[in-house]
Amino acid sequence: MCKNRGPGSTLLLVVLIAATSQTGCKSWSERGAKGVGLLPQASPNETQFSSYQPAHPYQQLTTGLLGRKLHATPSEAGMPIEVNDFLVGPNQKTADYTLPSLAIFEIRTGTGQLKVGGQARKIATGMTFEVAAGQPFTIENESEVPIGIRVEILGSK
Repeated sequence: MCKNRGPGSTLLLVVLIAATSQTGCKSWSERGAKGVGLLPQASPNETQFSSYQPAHPYQQLTTGLLGRKLHATPSEAGMPIEVNDFLVGPNQKTADYTLPSLAIFEIRTGTGQLKVGGQARKIATGMTFEVAAGQPFTIENESEVPIGIRVEILGSK
């Protein structure tokens, strides 16, 4: 059985909890995280770089446009489909680029303008649209973040 200890013991418990929590927060902010800071400067003749290579690295497709192929179905499986990612850096404009087949663009990040066949349209995150086969297009990034586009090319070779 618990005995009623009275209001004095309850007040003491509250004061102890408050003091402990304040001490814990203060000591963390004074100490900071261990091991966080700048790495030492590399020597001028440092040649031991990482051997890591991403599975699907971006490659320059044209001026201002980077792309990488993520997946392609075998051509004997019916209509071949390629899944690509395109990337346009902040405040950059691409040169003309043409895809061999009908493509579906899904804007994943960024805002800007897409010009297809001389006609401009605003693009923003979440938009989806098609670009016809053989139509040259340019992309102008009007933001401080990259424009990321998932591109499904239908009937590619």
